[in-house]
Amino acid sequence: MKHRPSSTRSAVQEQLSASRRHAFYAITLALPFALIISLECGLRLFHYGPDLSLFTTEVLHGRTYEIMNPAVRHRYFSRVSFAPSTSPDYFTVPKPAGTFRIFCLGGSTTVGFPYWYNCAFPTFLRDRLQRTFPGRSVEMINVAMTATNSYTVVDMAGELFAYEPDLILVYDGHNEFYGALGIASRESMGGARWLSRLTLSLAHLKTYQLALDISASFEKIFGNAEARRGTMMERLAKGKTVPYDSPTYRAGLEIFSQNLQELKRLCADHHVPLILGTQVSNLRGLVPVVSGTNPSVPPSVQVDFQTQFNKGLDLWLNDRPDAALAAFRLAEAMMPRHAEVHYRIARCLDTLGHAPEALPEYVAARDFDELRFRTSSDFNNVIRAMNDGRNVFCADVESTFASVSPSGIVGNELILEHLHPNARGQFLIAAAYFRVMRAHQIFATGEEWATADTLTDASLWSARTVTPIDERIAARRTEALVTAWPFQPEEMPVSDVPASDTLGKIADQLAHGQIHWKQAHDMAIAYDASRNDVSALEREYRTEISELPNIDVSPYLRLARLLLDQHRISEVRDILEKSLRVEPTILAYRALGDIALQSGAPAQAASYYLKTFAFSQSLPEQVENGTLLATARYRSGDTTAARERLRSVLAIRPDYLPAVQLRDLMDGRR
Repeated sequence: MKHRPSSTRSAVQEQLSASRRHAFYAITLALPFALIISLECGLRLFHYGPDLSLFTTEVLHGRTYEIMNPAVRHRYFSRVSFAPSTSPDYFTVPKPAGTFRIFCLGGSTTVGFPYWYNCAFPTFLRDRLQRTFPGRSVEMINVAMTATNSYTVVDMAGELFAYEPDLILVYDGHNEFYGALGIASRESMGGARWLSRLTLSLAHLKTYQLALDISASFEKIFGNAEARRGTMMERLAKGKTVPYDSPTYRAGLEIFSQNLQELKRLCADHHVPLILGTQVSNLRGLVPVVSGTNPSVPPSVQVDFQTQFNKGLDLWLNDRPDAALAAFRLAEAMMPRHAEVHYRIARCLDTLGHAPEALPEYVAARDFDELRFRTSSDFNNVIRAMNDGRNVFCADVESTFASVSPSGIVGNELILEHLHPNARGQFLIAAAYFRVMRAHQIFATGEEWATADTLTDASLWSARTVTPIDERIAARRTEALVTAWPFQPEEMPVSDVPASDTLGKIADQLAHGQIHWKQAHDMAIAYDASRNDVSALEREYRTEISELPNIDVSPYLRLARLLLDQHRISEVRDILEKSLRVEPTILAYRALGDIALQSGAPAQAASYYLKTFAFSQSLPEQVENGTLLATARYRSGDTTAARERLRSVLAIRPDYLPAVQLRDLMDGRR
């Protein structure tokens, strides 16, 4: 027997030993991944965590719709507890033939805050398009979310193309620093764009969601309780100032530009036009919140600055704007980027009648404000630069507001506080997007636009689906907002609502989250009915129908009853036909049958009356509706069917006079 040389055995052992080491290293490296994969599979098996899909499926009245998923907020808010409202816009997949589908993205202004979605510019734009082109089908799907920014816009937009959009609208920019994942936000991932984008991808993993939940639990136990109190603005941004042209400012501007560039590429790749809107904010009516100090300015100069600034304030308060202007000018020379000194210069010039000179000072005051709740000029310039005239277009909302503001300076006439437009302002934003659609022949040809676009702003505004309770809700929410940080150093109590102020009480309940928008409007309807205010009732019903067209059929039927009492028959017919698309009802079929019969359309009346028998009816109802059906068939010439129906009626109630009279008529005895 031959023995293998020891050197050979040693080499084989070394090879085996090396193989084992490699296998050991491979297993060691693979083990964490295997554990993570196993954990991920287990978490998915037990449905751990929220479903972060952008849309979820709901069935209403037997029809399947897609609607924005409320849980999608968990993609963007993991450290700050926040539950923003989500869109009430239902839509079907696939898209109905001939429908023009528009998706709207953005933050709280696009949502409609401090109103609800019915007073958001997408709703005004939808209504304007529908009234301008009544024969066309328009779907406006608002997927905006409060306290989000361009990260959210790009993230959502990447999923929208599967839902067949014909146009995407974006109004975004104010939240770029403090919105979800913003570079100066408490939801920031450190400022690196690649890291924030990676975070949005990881958010869909259940393992990542588990890690966030564990982190949040520790935060609740050991974290700063102060950071969890206050308004959403305060929790996201308090203490996070961003000086103009600082590294943080430049990084935020670059991230915004890159996100818009990515959005532009996405839309171009899918051949979907994109309209971006410049951001508008309150210039005249808001003192900058944080002016900051320049640490490079010598202390002696800072003292001189403060002396001149205080002198200017004293002169201003003593109604001497010309002398105050001179003092503020001296102060501005010492500290050129001090936001409030520019604002004070602007106020002096404005008061002295020099509005054109005041405007750039107001703009500088906004741009140098280190609490960046208002978009600066640099960001609006980025938005304008995206316009390529082919697939991406710019709606210059800022210029639109300026064109209708006193002396061309946007103030409290259109803005409720720092940046949220009032109802008229939202109407103007819609008009700005509408004009861009017409200018670039989006939605219709140039000839069709020229023929159809004949409605005046006044007529469109008068037909708006915004009611007094909406205005009261907005006022109450605004009051709550401006009595807290950053408008006040400490939170102040809001005013009490008198017990006699019914609408005020309703608005207060909604502002405190005790009732929903639909409940508020139902309560307003009860109030209007108690006063027999027919005009207010009609607007309330139309508003509910406009904003929640697929939810409840009762506003349609109540509006039809209201219109019938005013003998507005053609409008009754129209609203009842629309109600049938939501939910068929015996009331609608019966009323439509009556209208058709009285209008000399017995065959159409017969078709409506026949459908009433698909519903459960009492014997008296069967007798009455059966007689009407027989009458309609007789008048349309179908005497055989009329006699058959009449026999069934008389079998139930032989003495029913209308049926007896119809039988006598058919028998020639009348």
